[in-house]
Amino acid sequence: MEFLFFSDKNQLRTHVWRKATDVSYDDFLKHLIYLKDKGFVEESQGHLLLTVGGRKVYTNLQDSLPSLL
Repeated sequence: MEFLFFSDKNQLRTHVWRKATDVSYDDFLKHLIYLKDKGFVEESQGHLLLTVGGRKVYTNLQDSLPSLL
């Protein structure tokens, strides 16, 4: 989510996988499906985009995590 949050444009799915993760492609797809099912990420023609809801969740996580750790 962070990679997409700071991207200024839609990103290819494989580009996000290679640049933003160190997991296998199968594991990446599992996480991506979860994010898409929750409505945090949209995919169109192999390009990923963080939705408004996804941006809100990311921002809330960034604000909350320091107090939890």
